[in-house]
Amino acid sequence: MSIANQVKSLAEDIEASYGARVAAVSDIVKETRQTLGNFNREHKKMADDLRDSLSTSERERMKDFATLIADIKAAVESIEKDTTDLLSKFAQEHKEMAQALNSSLDESESTRIAEFKEMLRSIQSRQKEREEETAELLSDYQKDLSETKRHWRNLAKVMAAKRAGKSIPSPKAEIGVSVAVKEEAKEAFQEGELKERILKVVQAHPGGIKLSKIGKALRIAYIRTAKPVQELLAEVKITKRDSKYLPT
Repeated sequence: MSIANQVKSLAEDIEASYGARVAAVSDIVKETRQTLGNFNREHKKMADDLRDSLSTSERERMKDFATLIADIKAAVESIEKDTTDLLSKFAQEHKEMAQALNSSLDESESTRIAEFKEMLRSIQSRQKEREEETAELLSDYQKDLSETKRHWRNLAKVMAAKRAGKSIPSPKAEIGVSVAVKEEAKEAFQEGELKERILKVVQAHPGGIKLSKIGKALRIAYIRTAKPVQELLAEVKITKRDSKYLPT
């Protein structure tokens, strides 16, 4: 076939397929516009969902923090009350010691000395117990206060990152709580409300149990037990002797 015939045949093919090519291009343009429209809608929906999720997460964090502050205040009040009770008992014991000394003056010297030594050992033992209890309360309070400061710093970092438009860490990283601790806290409440769980723990210890031991038994920070314990005392479902809580 000559070149002229080949060019003629090519021109005829181009002319014959022109309509099909135009239709194909039109379909491609239509599909492209449809794809872009779907992408824009999905992108907008994803942005709206992300905005709603961040807003809900922030409200939950602020609510949890407010609850934590209330629990800390209740724990501080409980510690102050326990410290006052300890000082009052120490003063009473000191008074009893003075009275006992006065009444023992009429007895023989050897008997008075023996009784005084025994009484002194008893007072020293009780005083040591009071000091250990106070030290334990203060130690737990310092730990909880340190944990609270850490939560506050993490919250401040998260809020600063949001204001700066930076990426936000995962909720677990934001509040600094490990998965194991969260699972233990969840497990601790599976059998009922916190106040009911505390009542069961106290009833299981007829000889009395301290506030910090209640927290350890439930595997939660003991400051979370302060408010429910005060409510149980007000409802006369439990009673308090020295620094221990007993079933009524």
